[in-house]
Amino acid sequence: MFIFEPLFTIFALLMGGYFAKRVGVLKNRQSRGFLDFAVIFALPCLIFERTYYLNFNFLFVIYILIGLCSSLLAGLISVVLGKLFGFSRATLVSMFLLSSFGNTLFIGVPIIEGLYEDPQLISNVIFYDALATTLPMALFAPFVLSLASQQKPSLLTNIKKVLSFPPFVALILGLLCKLVSLPEFILEPIRLFGGAATPTALFAIGLGLGFNAIKTSYKSTFIVVSSKMLLTPFIFIALIALCGLEFSPSAVVAIFESSMPTMSLAVAMVMKAKLDSNLAVSVIAFGVLFAFISMPLLVFILI
Repeated sequence: MFIFEPLFTIFALLMGGYFAKRVGVLKNRQSRGFLDFAVIFALPCLIFERTYYLNFNFLFVIYILIGLCSSLLAGLISVVLGKLFGFSRATLVSMFLLSSFGNTLFIGVPIIEGLYEDPQLISNVIFYDALATTLPMALFAPFVLSLASQQKPSLLTNIKKVLSFPPFVALILGLLCKLVSLPEFILEPIRLFGGAATPTALFAIGLGLGFNAIKTSYKSTFIVVSSKMLLTPFIFIALIALCGLEFSPSAVVAIFESSMPTMSLAVAMVMKAKLDSNLAVSVIAFGVLFAFISMPLLVFILI
């Protein structure tokens, strides 16, 4: 099945980073340097280029909003299940964050590229990531994390962080530059930088992977991975059917984006806030592996 081609590519890049760590070529801490390059340089270039060529579709914005609601609802359901198991407040807050936001760009792009050849649909991935992942994550995650701590979040500080976040700046610049025609010699280096975003980020995530934490958090990991990668897209499909909307290629792209494994930034925020770090690491490791089951299932249902 053709879905296994992008999944194998993702797996190979992740295992490349993990193998480099295991043999001692690179250290776990060096993954930060690769991620910084991806987020500060390569990813903004990818976002700028895709946004520059983006054709707006109001219906796709509706799909994005449905996808965001589906993700948040699945996150709440995971918290309810965690409550039934008697998990701590720190674990419950971690579960909501890890269940609600997916890796819609670094993992989403190669999967959608494997499914469709239309560059407009790849641009839709950028748009989905901006409105359903990056902005909600940056605005609401600090407030969610504050539920497990005594620190009060600052809305003004969060807004400043969003406005200065390189991928968001690139998105705005890409939209503004659509008003003019840029020469090809300007776009070519941007395109080359952007092409390095996905492989560099996946290699860095692989460099930081670990599997030992699953021993202490297998129940919460199972709930988060199932909620993020199965429950969310099924809620999405149900909402589209209830609204009488068409299952167009754009809708299918949005559904797939909603089913992506947990966002690596969400994992980093959970660990930085000193919440359930074992859960965060386990979700990243096993979410990618579970994609070999969930993605073919969605292809069978939708395509």
